[in-house]
Order: sequence, then C-alpha cells, then structure tokens
Amino acid sequence: MTMNSKDCIDVVAAATNDVNLWHCRLGHMNEKGMKELCSKGKLSGLKTIEVGLCEGCIFGKQKRVSFSKVRRAIKPEKLELVHTDLWVPAEVTSLGGSACYMTFIDDATRKV
Repeated sequence: MTMNSKDCIDVVAAATNDVNLWHCRLGHMNEKGMKELCSKGKLSGLKTIEVGLCEGCIFGKQKRVSFSKVRRAIKPEKLELVHTDLWVPAEVTSLGGSACYMTFIDDATRKV
C-alpha cells in the first residue's frame, strides 16, 4: 500500500486540529504565513488561525549581548595573577572519592 502526499497531509491533519501544534510543526511560522496556508487548504481541519504566545518564539527573538572587545593586559610575571575555578559537587567522583575539583591557571603562562 502506498500513500501520496495528499493522503499523508490528511492523516497528519486528522491527528489534531490544534493551531499551536501546527505552528510548532511548521517551524514556528508566523500567523500571516499560516493564514495563507489555511486559505490554500494546506492545513485541513483548521477553521481559524490565531497563534497565541509561543515561548520558543519569544526566546528566539531575544537579543544576545556580545562580550566587550576590550583586551586586558596579560601579567608578565609568573604567578603574578592566578585564576581559580572551583567545581562543586561533581557528578563523577575522582578515584580517591573527591566530589569537587579546583583548578589554578597562571595568567602569564596559561598553565594549569
């Protein structure tokens, strides 16, 4: 048994008539585009198109702030500036049973 594309569309459309689900399936298409598809009969089963607030769309439209491009001077002497990072609790314990890790990085040599 083979199905053509119209049969596939009808099967999927019969599964649900939820506008928000179609909005997600169509890659978060805007309301205008969905109304156009509906007017062409591509979204069978949907009578009206009114997309509510979509969390994915809201997060996707947020502006990301870039880091400043100001470069700081690297300290020339070893151990003049040491960066420390502490990771507690670690999901995987060490062979000795420790569940926390601390690293020290020298600013001049970048060695751990």
